[in-house]
Amino acid sequence: MTILLGLTLGPTRAADATPFVAVTQITLNAFSRDKTLFDSGAAFGRDLADIPLSGTGTIGETVQLRFICEDGTITSWTDATVIDENGDWQFIATHSRRAAWIRPEVRIKSEPVTRALGAARFGVGHVVALWGQSEIVRIRSLAHDNIAAEPLLADDMVQALWLDEVPVVKHLSTADPHTSALAAMANVFLAERPDDKIAIVFQAKSGTGFRQLVDDSDPARNWADDVMLHGFATADGQHVGLPAVSWFASPGALGDHYGEALFPLFTGKETDGSPVTFPATISFGQSSSYTANHWFGELYDPAHTRWVPFGPHRFDIGEDMQNATVTALGATHDNLSNKQAARVAWREMLENLHADNWFLPAGLEPLAYRNGVSDGMGGWGDYSHPSDDHDDGACRYARLVAHAILQSSGLTSWDVPEFDQCAWEPSGSYVEVWSSAGPITTLRSSRNEAPLTTSFDHWTDVFGWQINGVPASRAELVSGRVRLFPEAGTFTSTDMISFGEGGGTGAVKFPQDYYAETYKNLPIVNVGASRIEGIAVRPLPSDAVLANTLVAQDPSFVTGATGPYFKDVSALGAGVGEIQFAFDLAMAVPTSGSRTLMTTTGNYLKLEVLPSGSLRVRVRDNDGIVKVNNIQTAAGVMVDSVRARIVLAVDMVAGVARIWVDGALEMDEAFTPGSGVLPSNRSLLLLATANGSYQTEATVHQIAVWKAATLDGSDPATSMYKVLVGPPSLVNSDAWKLGDDAT
Repeated sequence: MTILLGLTLGPTRAADATPFVAVTQITLNAFSRDKTLFDSGAAFGRDLADIPLSGTGTIGETVQLRFICEDGTITSWTDATVIDENGDWQFIATHSRRAAWIRPEVRIKSEPVTRALGAARFGVGHVVALWGQSEIVRIRSLAHDNIAAEPLLADDMVQALWLDEVPVVKHLSTADPHTSALAAMANVFLAERPDDKIAIVFQAKSGTGFRQLVDDSDPARNWADDVMLHGFATADGQHVGLPAVSWFASPGALGDHYGEALFPLFTGKETDGSPVTFPATISFGQSSSYTANHWFGELYDPAHTRWVPFGPHRFDIGEDMQNATVTALGATHDNLSNKQAARVAWREMLENLHADNWFLPAGLEPLAYRNGVSDGMGGWGDYSHPSDDHDDGACRYARLVAHAILQSSGLTSWDVPEFDQCAWEPSGSYVEVWSSAGPITTLRSSRNEAPLTTSFDHWTDVFGWQINGVPASRAELVSGRVRLFPEAGTFTSTDMISFGEGGGTGAVKFPQDYYAETYKNLPIVNVGASRIEGIAVRPLPSDAVLANTLVAQDPSFVTGATGPYFKDVSALGAGVGEIQFAFDLAMAVPTSGSRTLMTTTGNYLKLEVLPSGSLRVRVRDNDGIVKVNNIQTAAGVMVDSVRARIVLAVDMVAGVARIWVDGALEMDEAFTPGSGVLPSNRSLLLLATANGSYQTEATVHQIAVWKAATLDGSDPATSMYKVLVGPPSLVNSDAWKLGDDAT
């Protein structure tokens, strides 16, 4: 038994409640705006953005940090920094790309309930800047937005920033895409990188060039305006990772000097590597210069920024042309010639050894899109700018710009198509060019649209090709290649082909080429790029790729069954004791009868080809005595349609007749000399008898006759008595010619 003594049971009194009072404090400075975006370093192959954070708090305390993502992800608390003796703290955090918005939160490690949550959200993706003039401005210009925008693939993933007296930021959505072209650009980014946020900074002003940008005395463009916009875009410590530039409308006038003049603005160096101290006078060419108070290094840090150097866009014609750079009146078109020269100079600049890795690989060159609009009166206007009334205009141009950025920065995996393969068909019938990037097609072909009519010679399947400086009239798509045909006859070893000269359009007829939508005939390759049928093949292929590989042929002519054949207009003359013939030809060996290579009136000399492929010789001297009576070589020394060089040497004094075929002695016939000369009153005949019988049919490269002979078949040292060589026009006008014309 248990006895409890003095125990009183009743309610228990609760302890006094003492409120918790934090002994530490912490603040977190807000970003300059909600949804600010940080670049993740794709230009360097990284996926990690620096996020500068700062605030105040209790001196000496350790600050811990975590990120709260709107997709529900929360990182673990990690030590960030220690609050300094002034009560301030700052720290550069890092975060990878994220589709959702993120907030930073900080706390005091020793007193975890003391914490602060960021008032504004941030994102991690790609910060892009587009530098240039009107074609860039029009992507976001409401004044040139005349078609409905496509629905965005996702809202609030792409933002655009520009200057409208003050900086403007627009978060794009289907409800508010701003312009159709901007929506088209955004959708390329969203299709290719669906989890990546993009900020696009429009550093562009219409009608301006680099030199106006950096010269403080030029009122056309104010450097301070671009600095203001850049400062707004990077106000929270961001970096522009991918500035993109294709600025050739105004600066293209620099032509050959494009790279020399502009290299210092990108690199802070001359092309020879010598440093430039700004402000500077930049000299180029023989005696040209401009003032540069600034350079891009004032805005961009090479540790965080790489330029996307995509190539020139298309530059269209405003008048009839003979070819890509010559007007119909025969004058050089300076604008288009300069654009071609600038394109080459730009490429050379990007390869400069002193570029210090400022540039990413060269991007695509936007060509297969539509410029200008119908003026309503049968003409075409505003052809310097992408069309604002058609999806193939500004929208397509914007898509191409987006792809240029993605491809150059390595965010997509395809290669820019180039004509890097070429084959000249040995007979000269055609040339084929193609790309290792994939099969060649065109917008017209990929859309299954009807081909162009034959209204103009240059309205061919594939535009942009020239043959010997003349627009090709037959450039056809054949099994993923472009097949070029000669304008007449066959290609020879001296022919040249080129692609993408001048403005890169292939257009020569104004305004008919615009109404025919010839931009659809430029070559493209479907590389798998989203929301576009293909990427245009880069203009101006390497000369080495397109080099003519045809073997240089001696001029030749062709004889048929009825000519031509040739008869000397004069007799042999007195005292001819030696004679030699050389035939360089590919002939049809007869199936019956014989064919005459050479004879004389009266058959004093005769050289024939027999169906067996043997050569048969007859020699009779001035006395009428037969010295060589139809002696034959072995069979088969002549092969049907195979080129051979046949030499017959006859020496009436030495008493010898010899035949060589391709340098090999095939007959060596000795005879007893008689008079020692050939009859003076007989005439030579070549390729047939006097009445055109026994005609030789052949491709003839040369026939030569000497009134002299050698014992080894080499050409006699004396001058030729007669030579026949093409082209056909020359042969057909020869005084000896009889029968039909040579071809």
